[in-house]
Order: sequence, then structure tokens, then C-alpha cells
Amino acid sequence: MPAAAAVRRASADEIADWDALIEANPDGGHMVQSTAFAEVKRFDGLEPVFLVIDAPLPVGGGTERIHALALEGSVSLGRYWYLPMGPTATDMAAVVEGLRAFARTEQGLLVVKIEPHLERSPERINELVALGLEQSRDMQVMTHTVVLDLAQGEEELFASFSQMIRRQVRGATKKGYRVERPEPTRETFDRMHAMMLTVQGGKGMAGMRERAYYDEFWGRFTEAGTGRFYFGYDDDGDEPQAGIFVTTAGRTAVYKDGGSRPDRKINGGSALLLWTAMQDCIAEGKLAFDLAGTPPADRADDPTHPFHGLAQFKLRFGSITSFLPSFDLVLHPVRHRLWESVVRRVEWRLKPGPDTLR
Repeated sequence: MPAAAAVRRASADEIADWDALIEANPDGGHMVQSTAFAEVKRFDGLEPVFLVIDAPLPVGGGTERIHALALEGSVSLGRYWYLPMGPTATDMAAVVEGLRAFARTEQGLLVVKIEPHLERSPERINELVALGLEQSRDMQVMTHTVVLDLAQGEEELFASFSQMIRRQVRGATKKGYRVERPEPTRETFDRMHAMMLTVQGGKGMAGMRERAYYDEFWGRFTEAGTGRFYFGYDDDGDEPQAGIFVTTAGRTAVYKDGGSRPDRKINGGSALLLWTAMQDCIAEGKLAFDLAGTPPADRADDPTHPFHGLAQFKLRFGSITSFLPSFDLVLHPVRHRLWESVVRRVEWRLKPGPDTLR
């Protein structure tokens, strides 16, 4: 059995500097580990718990430090923690043992759901199951996604896009498609939300949340300086033809939201918006750009998948990468089985809430 990682709650000073600290994580940090995301999830009744994990390295001695955000919720049978897209470590065995030991000191904690941000493979899944974890489900839309390598630089990145995307970017630029970064005002929020609702005859994208959630999300990230809008204009008017919202917490930028009006005078605006955002992120030293959600690779051509339409656009930038699903570190097996087999369906019917432990 490997030496267990040391796990503790972060200090007030560490929490105050959290967004800078997650960039030093082995995975470089991500939107869902940030302070803005922690505040957003209060909207769903989840309380942030900031953890610091010192994990021993398997070779050469020494340790690596991981700053992990846990989201705490409660159900009738106990409390639970969910660590979105984390923790990620060189030695996951040490981290699992450390989390297990620390979680057992937390009174009433039923389960810890973890989600190491590592590429999916049968070997990695088997490794985690062998550590006593129970494989759960894909929690994040970014479990299957397109991740672009920004470290290679602008020229190489642009050359990696499909011919169609390169042609669209050049054509929209030549025809005068205008890209702006608007201030995060109420008017900006209204315009962005209106463009998102143009999908599916005004119903919006699959899985789209209520308006108040987007106001909270956009507000928290822009206030933290880790989120911004890009609007595109295909004429001299004041109404944008397309818009995107990009987060920049951690070393991976994320294309979080997007929308556009169906009528357009210039084609290629959406591609140019994303390319402009990528260029900004390269200039800021970001390492990756996550297009945030596709079907699994084996369903990329399945028209019944809710992300099928969006994926046809995203796949012109790069190929699908699939990350590990979530895993449950069960602390009270009998209560957990009772929750899974009986109580869950009844409780969520009577008291809807965040789906973190569903």
C-alpha cells in the first residue's frame, strides 16, 4: 500500500489566492476548480470546501501539491462531496488513500465523488476501481470534448484546423466581420442570452439552465477577472450576430457558452470569434482551450445525441478527447447502497435539487 497523501482544509490565505494556486496543479487548473465556480455552485445549494493535498511522488521522492475544490451537498442519509475534474495526481493511489482517511474524520460524510482529469482508458478505470472506488457516471459535459493545444503557438494551431474553419476565418476577416469584447453589463447579459435561445426554435440548447443561473455564472467569472464575452458583428449595426463566453481560470480556457442569430450577412463569424479568443489566450500564456462538450467518440455521428449538432462544428477544430468518469469513494457502504437502490428516486421526486449525487 502506498504512503497516503496528506489532506487538509485550505487556510484563509490560500483561499484568497486560490485561482493562482490551482495553476500550479499537475493538470494546470480548470474553470470548475476556481473560486468563481465555487461561488456559482452556491446557487445550486452546494457549499465550497477548499482542500490542499500533498501527494508523494512515486519516483525520486518529494511531493506534489494539489489544490482541490470540493462541493458539499446533503441528502437525507448524509453529506457528500463532489470534486469536479479533480483531484489529478501522478500517484492517484496515494491521493485516494489520503482522501479516504481525511473524509472519515468528517462527521456525517457519506461519499466523496472524485473525477481525476486524466484521459479515459480501461487501464485507468481498472486502476481506480482496484483502489476501492466505485465507477459512477459522466458528470461534466467536458468529459467528452475537444481540447486544443495552445502551447504550440498560433501558426501551428491554425494549421491544425480543418480547411473549412481556416477558410471561414479568413473569409469573415476579409469581409469585415467585426469582433468586440463588450463590458459585462446587464445589456450584454441580455444580448448573450437572447442569442443562446435562438437554437431549436427558441427553446435553447439541450440542457440549458434557467436565466438566473447564467446571470450568476457570468457575473461571478467576470467579477473575478476569469471570464469574458466576445461579440461578433456582420454589419454596422449595434446588434451582435454571434456571441461566446470564455472562462480563463487555470491554465485551460473554456468555451463555456455560445449563441448566434440564424440570419447572417457574413459566414464564418462563429469560427472567427473562437479563433480571436484562442489568440488572446495564447498571448496570456494559457496552455489549452476546451470547446466544452461533444458526444463520446463512438457517438460522434449519432444524430440523436443532444450535442450532435454542436459537435459537427467543434470537430472541425480538433478530435474528441474523453476523460475519466466520476468515481465514488464510499465511506458508509450500507447507507450508500440504500441511497442508490431506494431513497434517491423518492427523495429527488419530493425535493428536486442539484444532481451531483444522482
